[in-house]
Amino acid sequence: MQFNVAQLLKEPIGANRRYEMQEDLRDLDSELDVLGPLVGHVQLIRIHSGILVKGELSTAIRANCNRCLEPLAEPVRFELEESFRPLTEVRTGRFILPDEFEGEEDALEDEALLINEQHILDISEVVRQNIWLAMPMIAGCNWTGEGECPNWLNYLEQVRETTGEPPARGEGREDAIDPRWAALEELRKQMEGKDSSAPGASGTDTAD
Repeated sequence: MQFNVAQLLKEPIGANRRYEMQEDLRDLDSELDVLGPLVGHVQLIRIHSGILVKGELSTAIRANCNRCLEPLAEPVRFELEESFRPLTEVRTGRFILPDEFEGEEDALEDEALLINEQHILDISEVVRQNIWLAMPMIAGCNWTGEGECPNWLNYLEQVRETTGEPPARGEGREDAIDPRWAALEELRKQMEGKDSSAPGASGTDTAD
């Protein structure tokens, strides 16, 4: 996701380039379980302070359904619009200070938005951040068949086997006991049983 923009930086304001994207994202972020390449297009536009990058991009990420815990493919789509400033003048090689540009200081000094000394513009970090922002906070498998989602029903059955009762309708996962924690739940019950059978556990004091 790198572009050599040396020639574009020599051109007048308004000059542009358009690129079709099909990029492998497997090394972008170890916490993202990527299922497909990044596809779409980006347009690089010469502006007074550097290069404006605009684009429409999409990919797919593996997530877990918030309700039934099953893995699912979550499509991720986002629009990109960021301005990148050069570190050096393309003709002279002179370093350009941030205060020579107009704009917010944080944006002007953001390393993800800099065009390096070799005039390479890298959108990798911007893409990574946008993928995280575009992902839903609560992923769901969105079962559209008749009746309840079969994965959800299977989850309820596991909860019933663990606790004796399923969670009430409308309750979320946080109100139910995840079957994967069944051993710890059983240990907790055993410890509570020992505490209640200990002398004085009833809460009444005996007179001397």
